[in-house]
Amino acid sequence: MKIGIIGSGNIGGTLGRHWAKAGHEVMFSSRNPEQLQLMAAEAGAKTGTVEETAAFADVILLAIPFGKVPDVAKQMGRLERKIIIDATNPYPQRDGDVAQQVIDDESQTATGFVASQFPGTQTVKAFNSIYFKVLAEQAFLEGADRIAVQICGDDTQAKQTVKHLIEEIGFATQDLGNLSSGRLFEPDAPLYNKNLKISEAETLLKQLV
Repeated sequence: MKIGIIGSGNIGGTLGRHWAKAGHEVMFSSRNPEQLQLMAAEAGAKTGTVEETAAFADVILLAIPFGKVPDVAKQMGRLERKIIIDATNPYPQRDGDVAQQVIDDESQTATGFVASQFPGTQTVKAFNSIYFKVLAEQAFLEGADRIAVQICGDDTQAKQTVKHLIEEIGFATQDLGNLSSGRLFEPDAPLYNKNLKISEAETLLKQLV
């Protein structure tokens, strides 16, 4: 699978390396793609601009500051039938008014807002609620030792693709349902940044519903 990483920092860079190790074609991108050459070379991956990465990929990981989403969406242009993995989080202290407005608007979730910026794509929320060091150090585990990665999305096939990408790098998928379920693992929510083994995460979820 061709995977584009938009935002190649702690989360994006780590996941890109994992997926390259799992055998996927990976292209890293950031505002300064020339600074990613060493990481890409070590991973056996490519680098490109935001536009090049969006055109290259079947699946696009969005791991950028939430406030940058509208501008990056304009850069990427129309993306028909691609899957967006939304790993962003709205932090008003960093992202300003766009984050605060989304948080205050009870009619939508943060990922609902992100999805609205990418018409023609299928958006799945994932990887926004795991500490990057856990992502780096506890990958490629098996069975009950796997750390849960929460996901939600409105398209069953897109979610299945993302589940596969989660599980082949040694994490366990905790599917919470459609995009409206994103509230359960956005910042300050009960499942946010808990980094639990899958059985523990399922037990916590049962206490919430």
